[in-house]
Amino acid sequence: MAIIRDGLYVSTFLAALNNDVAVDLSDPAAFKLAMFTDSLTPDFSAASPAYGSAPYNANEVAGPGYTASGLALASAVFEELAGSPGTVRFDFANLSWAASTITGAKGGLVYIPGLSNAALLLRSFGQPYSTEDGTFSINVHADGCFKLGLLGPIL
Repeated sequence: MAIIRDGLYVSTFLAALNNDVAVDLSDPAAFKLAMFTDSLTPDFSAASPAYGSAPYNANEVAGPGYTASGLALASAVFEELAGSPGTVRFDFANLSWAASTITGAKGGLVYIPGLSNAALLLRSFGQPYSTEDGTFSINVHADGCFKLGLLGPIL
């Protein structure tokens, strides 16, 4: 298998909805994003998915300008999407790794260091991207990294 789609990790969302976990959004290091190659096989239904645990303990990109464990997400926020009543979004500031040599980055894992590195979501880049002594950038859509409609029809 490979990184073929985006996904939210079921157990992390269930823990949050059941009030079993709490994330301090005012903490600038509340979330991090690590990049992986297409050799990663994500499991969105895993019992305790976490950065540093299988399968997220292998196939992370490497190279000059990239530090294992990725970057902290600045300005992370969960909020209602302006102009879209009933839609919530997760957003953060764009990311970049300057002067980097990264080969085959296919997806980014957003995880929560303060919660034993719990995996929150994986975003597929659609295809592998590389840099050679250049800047690798991830530009977040104006609607955020992901959005969820909370209005019907509810399936």
